[in-house]
Amino acid sequence: MTPRFQRIFIAVRFTPEFCDALQETQQRLQQRGVRGTYCSRQNLHLTLAFVGETTQIDAIRAAVSRIQFTPFDIATSKLGVFGNSSKVIWAGIEGEQLVESIANQLRAELEANGVKFDSRPFKAHVSLLRQPSLLITNVEVPRATMTVTHISIMKSERINGQLIYTEI
Repeated sequence: MTPRFQRIFIAVRFTPEFCDALQETQQRLQQRGVRGTYCSRQNLHLTLAFVGETTQIDAIRAAVSRIQFTPFDIATSKLGVFGNSSKVIWAGIEGEQLVESIANQLRAELEANGVKFDSRPFKAHVSLLRQPSLLITNVEVPRATMTVTHISIMKSERINGQLIYTEI
Protein backbone atom coordinates (compact mmCIF):
# COMPACT_ATOMS: atom_id res chain seq x y z
CA MET A 1 0.00 0.00 0.00
CA THR A 2 1.36 3.43 -0.96
CA PRO A 3 1.79 5.79 2.00
CA ARG A 4 -0.65 8.71 2.03
CA PHE A 5 0.77 12.23 1.79
CA GLN A 6 -0.12 14.54 4.65
CA ARG A 7 0.54 18.27 5.07
CA ILE A 8 2.56 18.49 8.29
CA PHE A 9 4.02 21.12 10.59
CA ILE A 10 5.42 21.02 14.13
CA ALA A 11 4.11 23.62 16.54
CA VAL A 12 3.42 24.90 20.02
CA ARG A 13 -0.29 24.81 20.77
CA PHE A 14 -1.83 27.39 23.08
CA THR A 15 -3.88 27.37 26.26
CA PRO A 16 -7.44 28.77 26.08
CA GLU A 17 -6.31 31.91 27.95
CA PHE A 18 -3.50 32.53 25.48
CA CYS A 19 -5.96 32.10 22.60
CA ASP A 20 -8.34 34.57 24.32
CA ALA A 21 -5.69 37.32 24.12
CA LEU A 22 -4.92 36.54 20.47
CA GLN A 23 -8.59 36.45 19.55
CA GLU A 24 -9.17 39.77 21.33
CA THR A 25 -6.36 41.22 19.22
CA GLN A 26 -8.10 39.96 16.08
CA GLN A 27 -11.32 41.64 17.24
CA ARG A 28 -9.42 44.92 17.77
CA LEU A 29 -8.05 44.68 14.23
CA GLN A 30 -11.58 44.10 12.90
CA GLN A 31 -12.82 47.13 14.87
CA ARG A 32 -10.12 49.17 13.12
CA GLY A 33 -11.60 48.08 9.78
CA VAL A 34 -8.95 45.53 8.82
CA ARG A 35 -10.45 42.93 6.51
CA GLY A 36 -8.82 39.71 5.34
CA THR A 37 -8.62 36.03 6.23
CA TYR A 38 -8.52 35.76 10.01
CA CYS A 39 -7.03 32.59 11.47
CA SER A 40 -9.65 30.67 13.43
CA ARG A 41 -9.21 30.32 17.17
CA GLN A 42 -8.72 26.54 17.00
CA ASN A 43 -5.92 27.00 14.44
CA LEU A 44 -3.84 29.56 16.37
CA HIS A 45 -0.37 28.14 16.99
CA LEU A 46 3.36 28.87 16.89
CA THR A 47 5.06 26.98 14.05
CA LEU A 48 8.51 25.59 14.84
CA ALA A 49 9.01 23.84 11.49
CA PHE A 50 6.83 23.53 8.39
CA VAL A 51 7.34 20.23 6.58
CA GLY A 52 4.54 20.36 4.00
CA GLU A 53 3.35 17.37 1.99
CA THR A 54 5.11 14.23 3.22
CA THR A 55 4.79 10.53 3.94
CA GLN A 56 7.67 10.57 6.46
CA ILE A 57 5.55 10.61 9.62
CA ASP A 58 7.70 8.03 11.44
CA ALA A 59 10.89 10.02 10.76
CA ILE A 60 9.16 13.19 11.96
CA ARG A 61 7.97 11.46 15.15
CA ALA A 62 11.53 10.22 15.76
CA ALA A 63 12.94 13.74 15.33
CA VAL A 64 10.35 15.29 17.66
CA SER A 65 10.92 12.59 20.30
CA ARG A 66 14.58 13.64 20.56
CA ILE A 67 13.76 17.26 21.41
CA GLN A 68 14.12 17.74 25.14
CA PHE A 69 13.67 20.96 27.05
CA THR A 70 12.71 22.23 30.45
CA PRO A 71 9.22 23.76 30.41
CA PHE A 72 9.40 27.54 29.95
CA ASP A 73 7.08 30.51 29.77
CA ILE A 74 6.10 32.55 26.74
CA ALA A 75 3.96 35.68 26.57
CA THR A 76 2.16 37.64 23.91
CA SER A 77 4.05 40.59 22.46
CA LYS A 78 3.42 43.39 19.98
CA LEU A 79 2.12 43.04 16.43
CA GLY A 80 4.32 42.73 13.37
CA VAL A 81 3.81 42.23 9.65
CA PHE A 82 5.23 40.24 6.81
CA GLY A 83 4.75 42.50 3.83
CA ASN A 84 5.79 40.13 1.06
CA SER A 85 3.34 38.58 -1.40
CA SER A 86 1.72 36.60 1.45
CA LYS A 87 0.92 39.64 3.58
CA VAL A 88 0.37 38.62 7.22
CA ILE A 89 -0.30 40.45 10.48
CA TRP A 90 1.18 38.47 13.36
CA ALA A 91 1.61 38.63 17.12
CA GLY A 92 5.11 38.36 18.49
CA ILE A 93 6.19 36.14 21.37
CA GLU A 94 8.23 37.02 24.45
CA GLY A 95 10.54 34.12 25.22
CA GLU A 96 11.43 33.79 21.58
CA GLN A 97 15.09 32.92 22.29
CA LEU A 98 14.05 29.64 23.93
CA VAL A 99 11.51 28.98 21.19
CA GLU A 100 14.19 29.64 18.55
CA SER A 101 16.57 27.24 20.31
CA ILE A 102 13.95 24.48 20.22
CA ALA A 103 13.12 25.26 16.58
CA ASN A 104 16.81 25.00 15.68
CA GLN A 105 17.17 21.68 17.54
CA LEU A 106 14.06 20.37 15.79
CA ARG A 107 15.26 21.44 12.36
CA ALA A 108 18.63 19.74 12.97
CA GLU A 109 16.86 16.51 13.98
CA LEU A 110 14.54 16.67 10.95
CA GLU A 111 17.55 17.17 8.68
CA ALA A 112 19.41 14.26 10.35
CA ASN A 113 16.37 12.07 9.64
CA GLY A 114 16.24 13.09 5.98
CA VAL A 115 13.03 15.11 6.36
CA LYS A 116 12.78 18.15 4.09
CA PHE A 117 11.24 21.29 5.61
CA ASP A 118 10.89 25.00 4.92
CA SER A 119 14.38 26.28 5.72
CA ARG A 120 13.61 29.99 5.75
CA PRO A 121 15.03 31.72 8.84
CA PHE A 122 12.90 31.12 11.93
CA LYS A 123 10.85 34.02 13.33
CA ALA A 124 8.73 33.29 16.42
CA HIS A 125 5.25 34.61 15.58
CA VAL A 126 1.57 33.73 15.59
CA SER A 127 -0.24 34.47 12.33
CA LEU A 128 -3.49 36.31 13.09
CA LEU A 129 -4.58 37.49 9.66
CA ARG A 130 -3.62 36.74 6.07
CA GLN A 131 -4.04 39.13 3.14
CA PRO A 132 -5.10 42.07 5.34
CA SER A 133 -6.69 45.10 3.72
CA LEU A 134 -4.37 47.28 5.86
CA LEU A 135 -0.93 46.47 7.30
CA ILE A 136 -1.18 48.03 10.76
CA THR A 137 0.68 47.19 13.96
CA ASN A 138 -0.47 49.93 16.36
CA VAL A 139 -3.09 47.72 18.05
CA GLU A 140 -2.54 46.67 21.64
CA VAL A 141 -2.10 42.94 22.24
CA PRO A 142 -3.53 41.88 25.63
CA ARG A 143 -0.89 40.27 27.84
CA ALA A 144 -1.16 36.52 28.22
CA THR A 145 1.38 33.98 29.41
CA MET A 146 1.60 30.21 29.31
CA THR A 147 4.08 27.47 30.01
CA VAL A 148 5.32 25.46 27.03
CA THR A 149 5.60 21.82 28.09
CA HIS A 150 5.61 19.99 24.75
CA ILE A 151 5.55 20.39 21.00
CA SER A 152 2.98 18.89 18.65
CA ILE A 153 3.05 17.30 15.22
CA MET A 154 0.13 18.81 13.34
CA LYS A 155 -1.72 17.77 10.19
CA SER A 156 -3.33 20.45 8.03
CA GLU A 157 -6.28 19.56 5.82
CA ARG A 158 -9.21 21.25 4.18
CA ILE A 159 -12.53 19.68 5.17
CA ASN A 160 -15.75 21.07 3.68
CA GLY A 161 -13.90 24.25 2.74
CA GLN A 162 -12.54 24.78 6.28
CA LEU A 163 -8.85 24.60 7.16
CA ILE A 164 -8.50 22.13 10.06
CA TYR A 165 -5.34 21.50 12.09
CA THR A 166 -5.23 18.22 13.98
CA GLU A 167 -2.53 16.91 16.30
CA ILE A 168 -1.28 13.48 15.23
